[in-house]
Amino acid sequence: MGTVMIKCPDTGRDIPTGIIADRSSFNSTPVFFARVLCPVCQTEHEWFAKEAWVCDAEPSGPRQAAIGCKPEPRWQSFTDRRRSARK
Repeated sequence: MGTVMIKCPDTGRDIPTGIIADRSSFNSTPVFFARVLCPVCQTEHEWFAKEAWVCDAEPSGPRQAAIGCKPEPRWQSFTDRRRSARK
């Protein structure tokens, strides 16, 4: 299981979408469209599933290690704030 990530089109940084999935399930889902509030530039980004990837909790391959797939601590606090606001 891991966090579905996209790249911020404004800054080029990897950002979490708030979706948790396992790689095989995510890769087998039909193409879908979604939006996410970017914690880096504070803009809502629109994205397609084909533009996203699953970032496992621990980097398991060269692509994940190269992109710094392991979320930074501030992502967790951003996610916690979003969850609290929905309650």
